[in-house]
Formats: sequence, structure tokens, C-alpha cells
Amino acid sequence: MSWKTSTCYECDANCGIQVELDDDGEPIRVQGPDCPRCYVQLDRRNHPDRILYPLKRVGPRGSGEFERVSWDEALDTIAARLSAARTEHGAPAVGFFAGYTKEARPQLQRLAHAFGSPNYLTESGCCFSATMVAEKVTFGYKIKTTSTVVSPKTRCHLIWSTNPRGSIPPFDTHPLVLRRPGKTLIVVDPRRTPLAEEADIHLAIRPGTDGALALGFHHLIFENGWQDQAFLDEWANGVEGFRDYVRDFTPARVAEICGISEQDLRTAAALFATTPPAQITLSPTATVQHSNGFQNHRAVILLSAVTGNLDREGGNRFFNDKAAPKPIELFDYCREHLPPRVGDEVYPVWTRYWPAAQSMLLPDCILDGRPQRIRALLAMGINTAMWPNSKRMEQALGALDFFVATDFFHNPATRMADFVLPAATSLERPALIAYPGCAYQGELRYRRPVVAPKGEARPDGEIFLELGVRLGMAEQFWNGDLAASWAEAAEGIPEEIRREVYDNPDGVVVYADAIEDLVESGYMDADRLYRLRGFRTRTGKVEFDSVELREAGHDGLPIYREPAESPISTPALAVDYPLVLTSGARTKFDTHSQHNYIERMRRAVPHPLAEIHPDDAAPRGIENGDQVMVSSPRGAVRFLAKVTDRIKPGVVHCTHGRNDANINELTDDRHLDPISGFPPFKSLLCQVELVV
Repeated sequence: MSWKTSTCYECDANCGIQVELDDDGEPIRVQGPDCPRCYVQLDRRNHPDRILYPLKRVGPRGSGEFERVSWDEALDTIAARLSAARTEHGAPAVGFFAGYTKEARPQLQRLAHAFGSPNYLTESGCCFSATMVAEKVTFGYKIKTTSTVVSPKTRCHLIWSTNPRGSIPPFDTHPLVLRRPGKTLIVVDPRRTPLAEEADIHLAIRPGTDGALALGFHHLIFENGWQDQAFLDEWANGVEGFRDYVRDFTPARVAEICGISEQDLRTAAALFATTPPAQITLSPTATVQHSNGFQNHRAVILLSAVTGNLDREGGNRFFNDKAAPKPIELFDYCREHLPPRVGDEVYPVWTRYWPAAQSMLLPDCILDGRPQRIRALLAMGINTAMWPNSKRMEQALGALDFFVATDFFHNPATRMADFVLPAATSLERPALIAYPGCAYQGELRYRRPVVAPKGEARPDGEIFLELGVRLGMAEQFWNGDLAASWAEAAEGIPEEIRREVYDNPDGVVVYADAIEDLVESGYMDADRLYRLRGFRTRTGKVEFDSVELREAGHDGLPIYREPAESPISTPALAVDYPLVLTSGARTKFDTHSQHNYIERMRRAVPHPLAEIHPDDAAPRGIENGDQVMVSSPRGAVRFLAKVTDRIKPGVVHCTHGRNDANINELTDDRHLDPISGFPPFKSLLCQVELVV
């Protein structure tokens, strides 16, 4: 028996683990955080349905009929077909998509751009990136990344549509869920989570009205003189126009829009504004997966600015870059030498900040040729369940001239592929890991494989390097040597710690330069980096009225607009679909669709659930545990009813990431956010009916 140190990669936390090996070198046990995702790594490696050999489609697309082929046949054929597509249609007509896992993104993006295609796309087309871009446009810095870090100095905590017990390791013991005496807690969430039950104020808003609620806070802050006027006078751009705009968001109006108590709104705003320092904890997606999510998120994060809680201990700290690997993905070459990416045409603000094409446009590209035509696709970790109106994405994959996917298991996307290639798990592949950490501290480590890949599985990154070699670019792709690619990336790490990054399996802590810069400039605290650097926006200030957005043809102010589908904006549609549909609440037993095949995880959440309030269930004759059909203008999907008063009346929440009941078959792919291109996963209309 022996033990090896590694890291988990069942989510993005990269927690350290210890793996026990038997006398034959086979992993038999994993020790790590008390997290069910951690424990199932061996279940994935040993699963009987795992794809272990290269597969070539022999039946119609979608039939699931494949035959085993050699790696040489698969890679030679793929390289030849990609080359032929480039010759006939041009390199941009070939797309390269990265879903989960994310570790091979640099190698895949390098392949895309060296091949000549700007169209490298990722799952971030609907996850996290919109929050980051909204924060960069508004502050010049990210704050979501640090918003889950708890400070002992915080006196008021505003947790906005995130549930740490289900989404942030170590879940039930995360500092966010441990109430501290004397700290006020406000929770914004349409569901009554355990944390919401503990809150001083729970604002159970109608999904999609986050922007209106935030503007209602701003109204009360200015009306009562609770703003940090000295900060605004020195560091705010457009605040007077913003103040004029929020005058219309009276407590009575906002309470009606959001479906909350006017008194609760008044109390919450007062607590947040008058109990400094106050911190907002944010989700990577909950505020931005709406048809007006980008501006909604801006309205929310500006609450930290108007109260002077930006980049202060106990408030919302800026995320600062630390020592990081050298970029090897050739994105600078893409920007300087390749044609526009998909999305540059319609979402230029988003693509300015995010180094990829907008993947939510992929079905349009394939089926309609807009804004560009995509004819072939090489993808890792792709699942149609990620796209709104998923059946249309499935149709799009079926319409491709050529399609290749790497994965652990089959799903609706891989069944449409011409080749499916077996991917190595995180226990079976090396990776150079840069964990972002908190405001000033991060971590670097090189993870070596614990065990050889099972069957003929290979690391995704190695597959992409091999394709680069077969496409005639051996030198650019380290002659197929994955370790060499990581070694070049490691050249970006300061030489004095690079060896330790490789040799210390527990990783190396790295720090941002910001602290030293402040001290060297005479500031004796690590607060308020803007005193030294300003805000990295067009005006050097907080953009209440964004110059950059106005230049791109958008509203500079965070204007509130109703969701594209809602009882207010589409009353005629609401006659047939009277309930508000939302989805995506996290549990610790899954990361999106990654654990569909893992029996231990499915035992914890065995059925796809539709949560519905008793007031909505009773007139429909629905009881707890009944089979129900949830429908929208896009289609209908069967779920199991969970009748509960933990969901807001008039709202239905459905499980996401299930291949057996894909809620995104019902979501809207036509009303994407006009700035980010994000889909409105979390605020739509639906009907729920009993299955008899």
C-alpha cells in the first residue's frame, strides 16, 4: 500500500487530496475534504460505461452506433477532415469548443489559433464571464471571485442569490454559513434556503428582478443620505445621472416588481447601508443568466461603491493578479492576425474582455450561418444540456459536416459525433494548476498523474497536441509532449519558486504585488488600491454611467428591464404559461451534468425535481412526489413534483444538468443578454401539469 498526493477536479476548487494505491498501483481510496464530489473520483475511473477506446460512428447521427478504432486511424482521419474543411471553407469555419474539464483549454485554444481559426469557444459563454466583464466595465477590477471570502470585520453580509451549502466547498462548514454574533445577514433568493432561514431579512424576489431590487436599495440610500458622498465626489463617474434615474424606484414600486414586502426592503437597505463594513457575496451566474443580466449585475455591485465598501477589509475586495503561468494559447496572435471571433459582431464589449468566441451563438452559426458559418467542430466535454433550447443545439450538431468530441461518457452531444475520443480523468493526467485564491493570495502547483489512464484513454491536452503534430505543426506543439507544453507555461512562474511548484505536491502560495505597492507608496494598510492605481475604467473612476457601454451603443446606466418573458412583459404568453421558471440551484452532489452516471451521487438526488409552492400545486391537483410535465413555448419535460413552501409562490424551480430531464430544452435561446450574450436560464415562463 502507498499514498500519493494529488488534487481533486470535480469542480474548480482544486482541493488537495491523498490517494491510496494497492500493491498493484491501483487507486483504491481517496482522502480529502468532506465532499461527495471528491469521493466519486474512483467511481468515474472504474465506471462500466466509461469510454475507454477511440470510437468511430457507423450508424446515423444520434443512433449511438459506434465501432472501436485505433488512435492512429482516429487522429489521422480527424486531421485530414479538419484540413479539408479549412481548404474548402476557410479555417474560421472550424470551431473548437472547451467544456469540462477546463485544464486542457490552453492546448485546445492553441490548436484553434495555430490552425487559423479565431473560433475557440468555451462553457464560459454562459457561466461567470458576464459577471467578470460587468465588474471590469464598472470598476476595472473583479470582485465576485473574492466575494465568498469571509472577513471577521464584516458587520453586515448581503448574500445575493447564492447558496454556499450547495455550491462552495466545504459546504456545510463554509465560513459563510456559520453565523457570527453581531453580524447582520440579508439573503436575496427566490428559494428559502437554510441560510435564508437564518437571515435577519430574506428577500424572496421574483427571478429576474435583481436589478430593480438593487435600484430600490440605491433609491433609499440616496433618499436617506446614507451614501459615502466623499468617496462618490472623488471616485464616481455619472453618479448624478444615476441618482436621478433611481428616484423612480420607490419602495412601493420595487416591492411590487419584485414581489416582496415594502417594509422588508426598507429594513434591508437600512441595515446594509448603515452597518459598515458591509459585504455582498455573489454567485458567478445567478444575477447574469437573464435577458438583462449584465445591467442587473452592475446595479447590484454598485451598492458596494455607493456605500464606500469597495476594496476595504470587511467589504468587497478587489481581486488582484498573482504570479501565473506563461500564456501558451496564442490568443495574442488571434487578436492581431485572425479574423473576428463569433460574437465580435454582436457582443464586442464581452469579447473585448473574454478570450474566446461566444458559444451561445453556436447553433445559429451552424444552422443559419450567422454571424459566421461553422461547418466542423472539435470539442471536449460538450453536452447539449448547456445550451438554451437544447434540442436546437442537438439539431445543430447533427447538421455539422464533421464533429469530434472527447469525453468520459456518452451524452446527447457525443451521440451526434463522427468520432468520440476517450479522455483521461484528473487522476490520470498532469496539469499545471493556478488557483486564483483571494484578493492577495493564490496557489500554484504541478499535479502529476496518480495512475496511468485506464484502457486507451488519453489526456485531452495530449490529444490536441497530437492533432497539431498531424496537422504539420509539430514544433509548435512540442512534438506531442504534454509535459513539455506545461513546462513552457511554467516559464511564466518566477524562477525562484518554479522548482518548488513542481516538487511540492501541496503547492506554493503566491502573493499579489498590490500590498507591497501600497506600502512602498506610503499606505500602511492593504485597503483601497484605487488610491494608488485608480479604477481601471475609461474614466479612472467607478462607472455609474459607463462610457464604454455608451460607446458600444448600450445604456451607460444600469437600466432595469423586465425579463423578456414575464407576467409583466408578456402578459398574453402568461395566460398559457402563468408560472415563472427558474433553474440552476446547486447541490454538493453534482457539478452541472458531470455526475449523471455516478450512482452514489444519483442516490442522493435520485429524481429530477420541479419545486412548486403548495398554493400553485393545489389548484393543479399536484401532490408531493407526483409526475408532472413542465412546459414552455419551447417544449415539455417530465419532472417529479416537490411541493414545498421553500419556493416563492408563482415560481417553479427545476433541477438542471440532467440528461434524463433536461430543463434547458425549455429555456429561451432567442432573448440573449444584449451585452454578454448570456441566456435567460433563470427567468422565463412555464406551466406545470399533473401527468395522469
